[in-house]
Amino acid sequence: MMSRGWRRIFLALLTVACVAVCMAAGQASAGEAMERAMSGQPPVIVLCDEKEPGQTLNFMGRVLDYEGRPLPKASVVAYHTDHQGLYNPPDSDTRVPRIRGVAVTDAKGRFQFHTIRPAAYPEGTQPAHIHLAVTAPAHHVKWMEIWFDDDPLVTEPLRRQAASGTSTVIVKPRKEGGAWSFSQDIRLEGS
Repeated sequence: MMSRGWRRIFLALLTVACVAVCMAAGQASAGEAMERAMSGQPPVIVLCDEKEPGQTLNFMGRVLDYEGRPLPKASVVAYHTDHQGLYNPPDSDTRVPRIRGVAVTDAKGRFQFHTIRPAAYPEGTQPAHIHLAVTAPAHHVKWMEIWFDDDPLVTEPLRRQAASGTSTVIVKPRKEGGAWSFSQDIRLEGS
């Protein structure tokens, strides 16, 4: 288990790395972001390009403050494995997950990601999941894992375990037009 101080350092480094990668990849130009904002939609953060093997997944939600109100300018860091259950190719020289990104919530507390559906780790002992780390001033950092209801590795004991805590959420993805999607709101605790 990572200590609180190391978690903060890791989160800060991951956030900086994700922002740099997103900017370098040109994933959201100022024009695209402005167009989405004017249409009333939050910017879409693209975690991987169309060439990434796997099933397309779009997920969105809102970050809520400790009183349940939408929280603008919260940071949502997301990362997950590829379609083979790997964060990086076996010969990679980095431990920073390859499929990752950071969204900053809009004025209505909304965020949105475009990616692929992750796979379970190769040993098949843990359900496929997405890691989220959510931060906002005057709130505790929220670490989450999102599991998928239709994953055969999400057993009844794991469902009970997830229901008894706040760090794992099981979502019911739906398939529309060839892409999977789900929505999940995240409520933070005040500091």
